[in-house]
Amino acid sequence: MEELLITIMLVIPAPDKHIDWSINEIPTQIQLIHEGGTEVSYNAMSVPCGHKARTRWEMVFTSSQAHEQDRCYSIFDLTSPTFIRHPNYWYPIELPKPHDPR
Repeated sequence: MEELLITIMLVIPAPDKHIDWSINEIPTQIQLIHEGGTEVSYNAMSVPCGHKARTRWEMVFTSSQAHEQDRCYSIFDLTSPTFIRHPNYWYPIELPKPHDPR
């Protein structure tokens, strides 16, 4: 029996076009919120606040909370989002696998 593969293509806004962001610390995820309401979640790592982005695919965020020292986080690969939010549920993103020409 042959299998049928159905793919739903989503257009995710460019990460640098976000209007707001939030963080979950365990596991560390940063959610970028876009003007149209689209929320996209990325894996992030805690970094020193002097950390500078080393590639164009990296973005650094600083979280300032009252009575606490600043905390900084980096998304090292903006080309690999983890989840996208539909109104009430987070859906995992499965990026296409590279074609194996064998």
